[in-house]
Amino acid sequence: MKAGGVSIGLGALLGGLAFRPTRALLDKVLPKPGDGPTAEQRAAGRFRLEIRTTTSSGARYLTNVAAEYDPGYNGTAIMLGEAALSLALDGDRLPARSGVLTPATAMGAVLVERLRTHGFTFDAAPVGKN
Repeated sequence: MKAGGVSIGLGALLGGLAFRPTRALLDKVLPKPGDGPTAEQRAAGRFRLEIRTTTSSGARYLTNVAAEYDPGYNGTAIMLGEAALSLALDGDRLPARSGVLTPATAMGAVLVERLRTHGFTFDAAPVGKN
């Protein structure tokens, strides 16, 4: 439900920005270029993701990913930087896959190791009956 609400809201925002009259109204309430959280607010940022999945065999898992970084600034910069370093420096340790891949399938444990050195946590466990 939340994802659907976010999708609808984002679609409405993009639609509003596409037309001059509504864009003028949105410009009055949206942040100006360069606006954003202060250094203190970014330093206080944290995130925790809870990911639930069911495999094709019916096994269910819960994974938590968390870090003591602002997800929109410092956390993203670290994730992107470490992903780039994984690709540039750890090619011999990466999974043998090709095509359009997610970071998890492209870099797997190599990226997880790099992010853990920055304090990121990754905890996965089976849930319920498997």
